[in-house]
Parts: sequence; C-alpha cells; structure tokens
Amino acid sequence: MIRGGSPQWQPTILEECKAEDVAELDRLRSDRTVTVADRLPDQQRALREVLPSPAADLLGEPARWVYFPWRHTLVHILGPRGFRRLRLDRNRNKLTAREQERLAGRKIGVVGLSVGSAVAQALALEGLCGELRLADLDSLELSNLNRISASVVDLGVNKAIVAARRLSELDPYLSMPVWPEGLGPDTIGTFIDGLDVVVDECDSLDVKVLLRLEAARRGVPVVMETSDRGLIDVERFDIDATPPFHGLLGDIDVAQLAGLTDREKIPFALRLLGPEGISTRMAASLLEVNRTLTTWPQLGSEVMLGGATVAAVVRRLLLGKPMPSGRARIDLDAILDGLLPPESTVPLSVETTVQRAPEDPIDAVLHAASRAPSGGNSQPWSITVESGELRIEAGSHFVRTGIDIRCRGTYLAIGAALQNARIAAAAHGMLGPFRVQERAGAVPPNDVVAAVRFGAGADPELADCYEAMLSRATTRHVGNGAPLPGSAPDAFHRAARLQEGRIRVITDVVRLDRIADVLAEADRIRYLEPALRREMLGELRWPSGGGSGTGIDVTSLGLDEAETVMLELALREDVLDQLGEWDLGHALGRPTADRVRASAAFVAVFAEGPRPSDYVRAGMVAENVWVAAQSLELAVQPMTPVFLYAEDGADLTALSAAQADSMDKLQAVLDDVVEKPSDCRLATLLRITRARPERPRSARRSDTLRTRP
Repeated sequence: MIRGGSPQWQPTILEECKAEDVAELDRLRSDRTVTVADRLPDQQRALREVLPSPAADLLGEPARWVYFPWRHTLVHILGPRGFRRLRLDRNRNKLTAREQERLAGRKIGVVGLSVGSAVAQALALEGLCGELRLADLDSLELSNLNRISASVVDLGVNKAIVAARRLSELDPYLSMPVWPEGLGPDTIGTFIDGLDVVVDECDSLDVKVLLRLEAARRGVPVVMETSDRGLIDVERFDIDATPPFHGLLGDIDVAQLAGLTDREKIPFALRLLGPEGISTRMAASLLEVNRTLTTWPQLGSEVMLGGATVAAVVRRLLLGKPMPSGRARIDLDAILDGLLPPESTVPLSVETTVQRAPEDPIDAVLHAASRAPSGGNSQPWSITVESGELRIEAGSHFVRTGIDIRCRGTYLAIGAALQNARIAAAAHGMLGPFRVQERAGAVPPNDVVAAVRFGAGADPELADCYEAMLSRATTRHVGNGAPLPGSAPDAFHRAARLQEGRIRVITDVVRLDRIADVLAEADRIRYLEPALRREMLGELRWPSGGGSGTGIDVTSLGLDEAETVMLELALREDVLDQLGEWDLGHALGRPTADRVRASAAFVAVFAEGPRPSDYVRAGMVAENVWVAAQSLELAVQPMTPVFLYAEDGADLTALSAAQADSMDKLQAVLDDVVEKPSDCRLATLLRITRARPERPRSARRSDTLRTRP
C-alpha cells in the first residue's frame, strides 16, 4: 500500500482508521488550497449493484482518501479490492474475474513514453498488471502534444512523470515505479528484474539493443509497436533462443548505436522495417528529415492504435494464449481500402398456408394422422392404408436424436398420429377398433405398430374434436399470465380419462416457478453440450433453407425482436463454446423461463410404464388433452427437457457425461413438482397459456403417406 509516495508522481493514500493518517487528513481538509472531492456514496451504491453481488467483506472494506499533490486535491474512494472490482467490472467477460485476478499480480515495464504513453494508458485501463514501470529521460515539449495525452500545464515535466501522474489519477492503487533518468547499461537490469513483459517504445537504438540482450538473458518477452502501418513485433525470449530483432540487424555493436542523430538512425530503421513495408507518406517523409522535416512524423491516432495493439498482445502473453515470436501489421488504411457493403438481410417470411383436408374419407384420415405433433417436427412415422386399416410405424427416414432416449419421443409421436386418425375416422363415420402392438425381437423404434381399422362405428365425442384437431398448432409466444378458465382443468382430465390416461394440471405459481428454473437449466445444457446443440440446430428450418418438409420454422418460435437478435448470437458455435468454458450461459434458458412463468398452467402427461406401447398410449392422451385445450381457444406448447426420457444414470451420461449429475438433480426436482406417480414415467409437458392459438404452419413431409389396395 502506498502511504506517502513521491510528490512528483505518486499520490498519498490515507486511512481514517489510523491515527497518523487522521492527523494528515485534518491538515489537508483545513487547507483552503486543497480541493476535497467526496463521491464515495455513489461508488458504494454502484458496487452494491454489480452482478453477481459482491461478498459482504468486499462491501464492508474500509474506504481510503487519496491526496494528489500536483493537483492539490483530496479524493474519497473505495478500498483497493472494491475499487478494482468496480473499476474493471465492464471488462467482464472479455476478461473474466478469474483472469483479472491473475493479471493483478503481473508486472510490466514500458520504456519510452511518447508512443509508450498510449501503451501505458491501455495497459492501465484494462488492469493488465499490478505494477507498471515507466522509463523515459525526456521532458514533454509542445511538439509532443500531437500524440501524447497531456496538457500545456505539463510542458517541461518528464514524460514518464506525466504518464505516471495521469495513470495514478486513473488508479491510485497501481504501483508505478518511475525511471525519469531513463535507462542505461547500469540500470536496465534493475528495471527488467521481476518483469513479466517489456514494452519497447524508446528512440535510442543502443537502449533498444541493451533491452533485448538483458530480456533474453532473463527470459522476458519484448513487445514493440511501430505506428506507421501498425507494425507489431513480438520477441518471445521466454521461450525462443533468438537474436535481438529476429537477427535483422546482424552482429550489433551497441557502442556504435549510441548517440545517433535521427537521420543517422534511418538506415537501421529501414533494416528493421524493410523499405517496402513503410507507408508511402512515411517513406517520402524520411527522405526529407533534416531538410524540410526535423524528424519523422507520427500521428496521434496511429499511436493510440499502437497502444491498443500492444495491450492485446500483452493480454495474450500474460494469460497464456497463443502468441508466437514474429510480426504483423494492423494497417488501417489497407483495411479501409477493402470496405465492402454488408450482406443484405431478408426479413423472415411467415408461412401460414394450411393444406385443406381432403374430401375423400380415407384421404382425410391419412391427412389427419400426418398433422400430428412430433419432436422437432421430425414426423418419424410411415402411415399406410392397406386392407381396410391405417397403420402407423417408424418410417425408413427415421433418425433418432440424442434426447429421444429409447425412442420414447418417437413412440409418443406415433400415439398422437393414431389419435388424430381415430378422431378423423369418427368424424367421417368410419371408426373401428384400434390396436398398439409390440413386435418381439424388433429393433426400436420398429418394435411397435399402431393401427386403427376402418368400420362403421361412431363416437360423438371424438367426432366433435375434428375441427379443433385440424387447427391444432404449437404456440410458443409468451402468454399474458392470465389464469385458466374454470372449466379447463375438468376438460383436460376428461380428455385424459377418455384414453385411460393420467395427468396432472399444475396452476400454482410457486410450482410453475420451479418448473421454469428446471426447464431453463435444461435448455442451457442443451445449448452448451455440442452434440445436443447440433441436433437442436438441425431441427430449425429457415425460410431460405429449402423445403425439407420437416423441422421447426424459426418464424414460429414466438420470439420478439430482442430474442431474435439474441438467437443469432446463441446459435454461434464459438459463443456457446466460450460460455461452456466459463460455465455460464444461464441467459440461454431465459426465453423458456419467461414463457413458463407467464403460463396459465402446465399439464404433465404420464406413461403407465416403460414399454413402447405405454408411450404410444401416452401420446394419444397428450393429443387428446391438446385438442381439448384448442377447443377452449387456449394455446399449447409441448416442452421436452433434454433429460425427459432418461431411465437411469447411463442414459444421462450418454446425453452428457459432464452434465449427468446436474440432469439427475433436475429430473428429481421436476418429478417432485409434477407429483409423478411412482409407477409411471413423465411422458411430456404441455404449457397452456391464455393466448390466441397459432395457425398451423409446420411443413409436412410428402413421402410418409401411402395407400395400397
């Protein structure tokens, strides 16, 4: 902790809990020439609002008073830990909290505070070190103010001191030893000792060489930026045994380089930079040095760019990111010469055309079966009419996804298709018995077939569902939060009993809130697990993606404008991989959580057992409940958490070994919330909202229906 530093460039830091500091504070407060600035309450309020909330010991850290003698100003600020936490909060997550902690213990040296002033400022702004050493023997001149962030008040003051004062006002806790006499053979070793990185921005060629020789001896990397055309140079003496300047100067006589004039330095500069690498205007200007120009030109904007570039290199070096020895150019003129117009974006079109039901009764039943819901709109079935019977089984195009564990989602879809066929058959006066048959020895999902025989039977309750079944669609919009109509729960239970099924209708807001948390975390896992993510992306159908006949139309996701933009970010592999590395990404589940909390109810549909036929029958129950909701003009969205069909730990591990334990806990919480009977499995969840139901617009395959004599 700095208590009484150099009055030339270091502030004095005082604590009210120390008697000697209180006396000094009283003296300063009573001095009419001293300005007192106390904005501590604003800082404390801002610190409390930081997310995630800081720990109590950080919030209770004693504040400090800082006296800047060159300004005659006393400032009240947070303690060192709280100050750093709040000042650098906007770094996250470009720099994570853990990375910032690592950087706080690093030491960096900057030699040459013309271009180096921008470098030092960038390093301090980002908090890339806990100690910043500055060295320069020159004083600030008026001609320096085209590229150095200083003022006319600073004219005649040593450049290193000017920089140290400015950065002390930015961060009074930053340790900043200063070498205002510059560096020479006797002091370079002391300057470099203990540093993690050396930044060379000095003009003296002999000092440049000495820096590299000493850095190479101590294994410290050297970074240099030459503002013309943004040349960045990295010499990894910590990992490479290379000669100074990558050997471009050959055998170097340090004594020969000392005391050169600007004009005499030009040949060496050209050997380092290469005549072809210098910009046109710089090359022409070099020919005018000592004639019409005093020295070579530098632009403030290019110097600032150099500061940003060096900071990026240092950040990578100190965090162990790939950063080899070598050179590159951040040439803004070249980049600007290559500007191109952005690619045009076409607004998403909304397809609402619904195919009319055929007039032929058998075709109408086929059509109804094909309108059934399925996970990801995969339509995994083959539907065949043959010998007076409609048969539904897994189609040859079927591809099982990771979350369709034991093909249970596929069986559910087959059951929904069967129920649709029965409703249509009843409406056309041709209803016969149905069957769900398991095939011994067959490979899932080909181990089950569902069928309804055509006859002359009638079922008025089924027939009354026909129009609602045809208009049934998934509504993913956020609801208005209004409660269910009083008649709805009884209607759902009756619809389930008609198929001898069991359900739970959940309307309690506390339980809905718990479901929201579970489903949001399940979505996060699905986004962050690469294999599950790829399957999820494969389910989405974009307007320009062609007519596959399957998948979920992205325009039907019910996203508002902000959510649509966020989806574009959330679907980037690099973004999701980064969130996974940080173990973050909780916002990925927010759209789901928002929708659950704005729901009127959830209906949990149970399978009576683990067999394929149990899930087919659960699909029939779910479809009947959905149609009942449609009849009441309620909107429905089926929700399938990634772990829904898992039977045991092996199933969860197959989904994601890293998230198996988390999914096991989520599954237990969900089972508890929906009060799952001990002898049942949770087959699906239906989100019910008080919103106008969507019109059907899911694409349909044309190759799943067949009629045979």
